[in-house]
Amino acid sequence: MRFKPEIFDYIQKHSTRFHRPYIAVYVRRSDKVQFKEMSQAYALKQYFDLFDNDARRVNISNVYLNSEDVSVFNEFIELNKEKNGFYNLFSINVTRDVTFHRILNIPMKARRKIVLEFLTDLYVEVHADLHVGTLTSNWCRLVDELRQILGKTILFYTPEKKYFSD
Repeated sequence: MRFKPEIFDYIQKHSTRFHRPYIAVYVRRSDKVQFKEMSQAYALKQYFDLFDNDARRVNISNVYLNSEDVSVFNEFIELNKEKNGFYNLFSINVTRDVTFHRILNIPMKARRKIVLEFLTDLYVEVHADLHVGTLTSNWCRLVDELRQILGKTILFYTPEKKYFSD
């Protein structure tokens, strides 16, 4: 996938402060739980429990956190206190609480900005050293597929404890 130069410039401008190695964590909630596509909303701790031992063993402390749910960032602050401040949080200042059902009602100018933010998130997550998310999320499945195309064979961590295949 190649971006137009102006889109790639936007992505680079908003994602260059991430330091390798890093773990990308995408927490999906809201409409996926509401419409029963996910059996439950997972606490951020459940995601971190999947990789914490591996991250500490190889000393990966940088975390890129992404979610449409703003409360996830407060969860991170509390969780990181329990982890003795081991993790460094990275994120992009984006519009939150955007779901497929909601984006259709957003004015075009705001929608363009949101799409650029989505593309930046996608770029950052695809290029992460490790990725964590739920495979009932189409977003996470897209990230996982693109990571595989790029040859990233490191395990995808998911609290669902199973993979879905079509």
